[in-house]
Amino acid sequence: MTLLNGTDMAQMLGMTKQAFGAGVKSGRFSIAQRGRFGHPLFDPSVVKTQFDATRSAAELQDHARILPPELRGGRPVINKNDTKNDAENEAKKKEEAEQQKKFLQAKLAKEVAQVKHIDLKYKVESGLYIEKIEAKKQGVELAEMIMGILQSWPSRLAPELAAMKDSDEHDFHRRLESEVNALIIAIRQRCGREERGSDG
Repeated sequence: MTLLNGTDMAQMLGMTKQAFGAGVKSGRFSIAQRGRFGHPLFDPSVVKTQFDATRSAAELQDHARILPPELRGGRPVINKNDTKNDAENEAKKKEEAEQQKKFLQAKLAKEVAQVKHIDLKYKVESGLYIEKIEAKKQGVELAEMIMGILQSWPSRLAPELAAMKDSDEHDFHRRLESEVNALIIAIRQRCGREERGSDG
């Protein structure tokens, strides 16, 4: 049995030395034994049988190289542009979702403000709330009325107190209580008039 080296074997098969070497590395062609210096040697009859058996598959692979990527077998080819577009689309979707979220938050805040405004307007119109300036005005008027009544006490009570030399503490308390009740009645009448005026 005559063994051939890789160069002679490639020539016999009509292949380039590089193509034959690639076939050896891929396991397409088997090495019969090693030479004196470790070079691979091949049995022509075995390699010829292997070559004929794998020729169809090799030709199919060669033909597959000229096919479009989507028609080739194996793992699909990843297009860098497609990956870039997917990333851009994802970023765009996130941005749109964030804008939609901000829009809904602003819309909700506006609706809450409108509800509060309507509620406040109702309370003002129903007399539950009054404007600050109006409340201040009414407070000043009521304070002036109270001070006027209190300031009138000395001139009204002095004659009576002078005539009460022989009176006891109970009589004095009763007279003072009568004056305080008169003041309370005046305040209630004043507040009652203002309430009726706001209702009218």
